[in-house]
Amino acid sequence: MRYSIVVPIYNDGYLAHALCEEVERVFLHLPGGMELLFVNDGSRNDSLEKLLTLRARFPFVRVIDLSRNFGQHSALACGFREAKGEIVVRMNVDMQDPPAETLKLLEVMQRENADLVVGRYQQRHSPLINKVTAYCYYALFKFLTGLEAEQNTSALRVMTRRFIDAYNSLTEKSRFPQGLDLWLGFRQRYVPIEHRARADGKSSYTTLSRMRLAMIGLLYFSDRPIILLTSFGVACAVGGVLLGMLVVLERLSGGALMPGYASLVVLALTTFGIQLASIGLIGLYIGRIFQEVQNRPLYLVREIYGQE
Repeated sequence: MRYSIVVPIYNDGYLAHALCEEVERVFLHLPGGMELLFVNDGSRNDSLEKLLTLRARFPFVRVIDLSRNFGQHSALACGFREAKGEIVVRMNVDMQDPPAETLKLLEVMQRENADLVVGRYQQRHSPLINKVTAYCYYALFKFLTGLEAEQNTSALRVMTRRFIDAYNSLTEKSRFPQGLDLWLGFRQRYVPIEHRARADGKSSYTTLSRMRLAMIGLLYFSDRPIILLTSFGVACAVGGVLLGMLVVLERLSGGALMPGYASLVVLALTTFGIQLASIGLIGLYIGRIFQEVQNRPLYLVREIYGQE
């Protein structure tokens, strides 16, 4: 098996037929066999039935049905572990990243002996607010983790077997692929690709989902937020001591400071808010530790269709 293409599915199985036709057109002329793995991540509609009907028309299709919805990145981890190919391709079913663009990535992988080649959008067709928040987030991620995260990267990527084996050896339960890719290292390259509008429907990723993923990325790859909060707390304590000394000196010199009620309330509320935020941040880290020590499986497979 030369190529394994992994595609997570959540309620968007209606797009799978068009993707299969495009994958067949692009990949079947390439040397070596190929398989297309759809990982049904607990879809709540008839996506599984649609995927199973495709197996009669496209013999290279395999379907992995998870026991419930575990999240896109857990579904990808399942697909990577089940993939048999020497080269593993990750893509989405909505074809915003055209499958034909994979050929550019494969060419760079072969020419430069790279282990991971990722598509990077030349022009992203997304709302302005999404572009701005993405830019700010990756700048913050780089500042807090020290990892050189690339902007405007796509879900489309190709990986060698040694890279996939290294990825499969990871044990953490919450996954942030961009960070894990950087942590794993190996020889990585980025290739400009085309970005299209979604084929049909809308993404199941909500604003809340994106915020949750962003939080995972920051918490799992850096303890710098704790360090910054500690530094800020020390600075506030030093400022309080200096202010207290100023009050004493003013009193000894015969003067009398008359602090206002409003300023005291503002100071008290600010301090209280900082304390709550600090406790909450520590709680998030502890919650992630609790999730890891439970050592539950990252996903559970209900059935695999097309297993040889």
